[in-house]
Amino acid sequence: MSSAVSLQGITVRFGAVTALDGVDLEVERGTLHAVVGENGAGKTTLMRVLYGAQRPTEGTVLVEGEARRFHGSKDAIAAGVGMVSQHYAIIPELTALQNLMLGAEGGAAPSRAAARVRAQDLADRMGFAFEWDRPAQELGSAGAQKLEILKLLWREARIMILDEPTAMLSPADGDALFGSLRVLVDAGATVILVTHRLPEVIDHCSRVTVLRAGRRVADMAVADTNARELASLIVGGGDMPEGATLGLGVDGLARESVRAGAAVLSVAGLTVRDARGHEALKNASLTVRPGEVVGIAGVDGNGQRELFQAIVGAVRPTEGKVELEGKDVTFAPPAERLRLGLRLIPEDRHQEGVIEGWSLEENSALGLQRSFAEGGRIDESGRHHWAQRVADRFSTRHGGLGLPMASLSGGNQQRFVAARALEYGPRLLLAFSPTRGLDLKGTADVYDAIRARARDGMAALVVSFDLDELLAHCDRIVVLNHGRLTEPAARERDAIGREMVGA
Repeated sequence: MSSAVSLQGITVRFGAVTALDGVDLEVERGTLHAVVGENGAGKTTLMRVLYGAQRPTEGTVLVEGEARRFHGSKDAIAAGVGMVSQHYAIIPELTALQNLMLGAEGGAAPSRAAARVRAQDLADRMGFAFEWDRPAQELGSAGAQKLEILKLLWREARIMILDEPTAMLSPADGDALFGSLRVLVDAGATVILVTHRLPEVIDHCSRVTVLRAGRRVADMAVADTNARELASLIVGGGDMPEGATLGLGVDGLARESVRAGAAVLSVAGLTVRDARGHEALKNASLTVRPGEVVGIAGVDGNGQRELFQAIVGAVRPTEGKVELEGKDVTFAPPAERLRLGLRLIPEDRHQEGVIEGWSLEENSALGLQRSFAEGGRIDESGRHHWAQRVADRFSTRHGGLGLPMASLSGGNQQRFVAARALEYGPRLLLAFSPTRGLDLKGTADVYDAIRARARDGMAALVVSFDLDELLAHCDRIVVLNHGRLTEPAARERDAIGREMVGA
């Protein structure tokens, strides 16, 4: 079988930092090939080289046997290479159809009717459903991710790079996506999967390449390895995180007993409307007690955002009540909830968690500004020491606290945002996909810290689209389906998965 991609001796340097050091990658045509490694291992940089978004310092790129020198992503797309990154290139104000067509119109623009027919045909091939005239901002993360994959097909990409494609999907949707990818692969497409989820590699990929610290440390047929060996290669043998689930879907980690006492969070009969005026959350009730970590499972777009927004105070419910530490905060401003100990790890760190042009030090105080104000002036020394504490908690890799947040990788930004929420005396933690983009050690560190805070009496409410993650780390799991909260009678993956899709 011929190679679709051959990267030879790829080296990328950023000043004194070597991000990739002589990396080789061979991907056979018509296969699903995984690239795995920790945050900072060089996976995304290597894929950006293939996609033309990053010029290599040294090395050769061959696509379908032809040497290429891409001067940008436009060149790569013309050569049949497409990429879906973790941060979607979707314009919220445009419709789904307009986003699909944008930048790929070619010569004469197709009629709207012809474009709609082609779009629907592509969606049907993948098993996706879209309201083409609906603004993209209403799609949710899972819908946006599916639209990004359709954009590759619209541009007739033969080589597709997918970065964490199932991060926001339910188990059923994830399985359906891989079924659709298998159809594409069988038709001759080549898919390169960047993922932290090792079961996806074992179940769906034919070959896997492991990167560590900018070097290739292994490349093998998936049939010749297993998830535990891959995990060991990723983290470096004996460096396996204590108690890490390794993305294996393990349940049954030891969980401490939940403390008795009044609920830290009480939600009663909460109804919230979305941006279109529809009831996104319907008569939802739940309590979270001191020391308890409660997971919310559900397909993306079933009311998770609206529940968190109502608890934070970003939206007002049409019915129901929210109590924090026994105090009615249903219509209280977010500042009052922060004063009572509410802390947030937001779903979208770029839109809700950081200001990328600000320094790490300035970002460390977002939401906590009053804590560093003395007589109308900023306590810069106190804020600097605080920022250092935040950066140190999860070993955020940075070049200086005065550098802009944009200088950090996505995984290190996530570490910083999670540490900020957990470091400053939380009583209630709302965590929306808290480990999105994190590697095995980062995931273990964040959940270890959540459990440590819970032992001190913190309550935590966690949304994750990785059901295995919730099973491994939460005391209870509730399900959101079409805005309604239920608690499954059995703590079993299949039973919860069925309830997630209303089966």
